[in-house]
Amino acid sequence: MSLLMGLRRLPGRQLQMSARWRMYSSAKKHDTPVMEVLGSRYATDEWTNATPAILDKTGRNLLHQESHPLAILKNLIFREFPDFAYYDALNPVVTTYQNFDSLGFAKDHPGRARTDTYYVNESTLLRTHTSAHQRQLLEAGVAGDTHLLAQAKNRLAAPNNERFLVAADVYRRDEIDASHYPAFHQMEGVCTFTHDELRRAQAPELLNATQLTDSTVIGASNPVQAEHSAEDVALVAAHMKRTMNNM
Repeated sequence: MSLLMGLRRLPGRQLQMSARWRMYSSAKKHDTPVMEVLGSRYATDEWTNATPAILDKTGRNLLHQESHPLAILKNLIFREFPDFAYYDALNPVVTTYQNFDSLGFAKDHPGRARTDTYYVNESTLLRTHTSAHQRQLLEAGVAGDTHLLAQAKNRLAAPNNERFLVAADVYRRDEIDASHYPAFHQMEGVCTFTHDELRRAQAPELLNATQLTDSTVIGASNPVQAEHSAEDVALVAAHMKRTMNNM
């Protein structure tokens, strides 16, 4: 599980099919084949490498099977964050912008390669991490996107996505071994603060509640963002560590 905290500013012939995905090709010889995933259709191209075996793993909804270990663990973590909104049913098909560009991935980052990621087409893929939804959910809160906000559980605790958890299935082109599988699950947390909220969270009784033995290293590979002061960074880091260590 990862936790991010920061300061906020104010019709054709069917070829193959399963219960969750279908591939179509038109009767017209030169039309582009279309892939359907979870009810939505996408044009395919030379980037398409999502296989039937992988597509068939979408929509299994293991997180919603009450007695499944993943669902049990998800609910235990959700209960640790009662003032967060919860998302556990976001579509696994995202854009390359959501999955990479919005998070600052370099254009030549190896994670973008077709050998690492399952592409539906050049601009669309199966998410490789829950972070693909960070900007989407933050912007939904700012814009008041009622369609997306309505998907949240415990929405009233953070009606504008000031704080949220995302649990989801993710997909990577990993070789299967004892610790790797191409479909797995992640959970991610995001918490934003105003300056006043952040300083109120540093009350002495809270700071003394947990002893932090780890340290944060700030340097070239983990720089401070220009819009944040060193004090801001230290307060956010302390809050995040205390939150995780108190679980």
